[in-house]
Amino acid sequence: MMNSKSVKVVNLTKKYRNFKAVDNISFELEGDGAIAYLGQNGAGKTTTFKMMTGLINPTDGKVFIEGIDVKKERTRALMRIGALIETPEPYAALTVREAVGLAGELKGIKKKDVLNHLETFGSRVKIPDLDRKVGTLSRGQRARVIFVAAFLGNPDIIFLDEPTNGMDPAERKIIREVILEWKKDHMIVMSSHLLQEVTDTCEDVLFINNGKLLLKDTTRNIESKFNSKSLKVDFLTSVNPDELKEKLGGFASSVEPQSEKSVIIYFNGELEARAKILKLVQTAGDVISFAEYGSSLEEAFVNLIEEKDQTE
Repeated sequence: MMNSKSVKVVNLTKKYRNFKAVDNISFELEGDGAIAYLGQNGAGKTTTFKMMTGLINPTDGKVFIEGIDVKKERTRALMRIGALIETPEPYAALTVREAVGLAGELKGIKKKDVLNHLETFGSRVKIPDLDRKVGTLSRGQRARVIFVAAFLGNPDIIFLDEPTNGMDPAERKIIREVILEWKKDHMIVMSSHLLQEVTDTCEDVLFINNGKLLLKDTTRNIESKFNSKSLKVDFLTSVNPDELKEKLGGFASSVEPQSEKSVIIYFNGELEARAKILKLVQTAGDVISFAEYGSSLEEAFVNLIEEKDQTE
């Protein structure tokens, strides 16, 4: 048997007639920490999550949770995990207490332990009034109720598929803080379209595209390899992008206007080029901000897709 807190995916494939939603992917995850599973819409992320958590069977391949074959011993394997997949909707007629209680009952958790979880973890996530009907909650509040249910029973491994979907910035901040706390002694596997959220919380990243695994690496290595090559510059007064590009000479590949007083500068090169651009833009007007534009992870993913397309 593998060590505790481990997920092993072997040649995992899911077909729907002639379409492969997931195409022969393999990877291993082990130990405490947070891992991001990233890809475009339709890339196969949620399908992979569903197979890893026993919601659907693979067409081919296997998933092992802490050494246990999910298909052969589903109940035993799933006792070790918590999951939030594809933003499930709790029954509108139930209260918050009843909705989380139902999830606890399905997992075989004692009522007193569910109530304790609601008091402690629920309070941490600022869950709504326990006696309030789920149907009266906002989308973000409902998402927090489901988030609380996913952590019932203190599972070793938690799968979170777009956990902050529908939440406002304040709610996302709470969830991010909880993930940072829990990853110290749990494994958290999550997908997200908010790449800054991934950068803030995850040590490792898996990229998937068209059902195929493109890359598995540490967040630090990916950010180091794909430094941002675009900068956002804000001026006190209006600026002419064409004139600015002329000032920058060969250091900028293009200068795109964001507004009358803001531009995006695209460039090639490393720190030396950035330093030269900063020096030159100050000759074009009064600069009030100068910062990286976009996400290194986003740039990495775009580059990986483009490289893959070119080789096919």
